[in-house]
Amino acid sequence: MKLKICIALAALFLSCSNDKKQTETVQQTVEFKSDILLEKTVTKPFSALNPETEHEFTLTISGKNVLSGTATFKVTDETGEEVECKTFPAKQLIQKEYITANSALQEVHIREVVDTYFEEGSDLAFL
Repeated sequence: MKLKICIALAALFLSCSNDKKQTETVQQTVEFKSDILLEKTVTKPFSALNPETEHEFTLTISGKNVLSGTATFKVTDETGEEVECKTFPAKQLIQKEYITANSALQEVHIREVVDTYFEEGSDLAFL
């Protein structure tokens, strides 16, 4: 009788000592790397002919750095559909006065251009 109890207890301890439980799940961490460096978005009418229809205008600079990056100008309508999309080198945003400037000044200038791109009176708006 004692032997049966010892065997039963040993079997119970062995079955409970399993380190891996079947209910455990493996969690994976995924790191998202975004290459968007700068972005400016405004919502306003697409044309003076139809001021009731608002569109979203976005200028994005993406890439490894601002000077070698790619600029994307995108217009989407109220439903989120793309109306227009232009892609060009970000260096095209540099105004004539800054073409001969060093790279640090050019980068600061591009940041300022993106920040003020959609303001009234901007020379570069809607390239």
